[in-house]
Amino acid sequence: MSAKVESFQNPSLFRKIKLISNPQRFRILELTQDKELNISELSSKLKLAYNKCADYVRMLEQSGLVQKTREGKEAQIKSKVKFASTIVEFKN
Repeated sequence: MSAKVESFQNPSLFRKIKLISNPQRFRILELTQDKELNISELSSKLKLAYNKCADYVRMLEQSGLVQKTREGKEAQIKSKVKFASTIVEFKN
């Protein structure tokens, strides 16, 4: 039995946690928390198709978890989430 997202006290936080529970999306956030990478670099590191990686980045961007900046044809991706051993910090 699954609860409706709206029934949580903080549905926005629930959606973010649900989104980063995917291993590849989580890894995108890890890889970009200290440096900017473009989608080609991310897809190569993740051994993931470029289109799939771009879809994941788009999902993360729409949820405010990454910042995307254009540099020529490529977009640079930077995580807005900071992971520590026992803490996950969502930056604005």
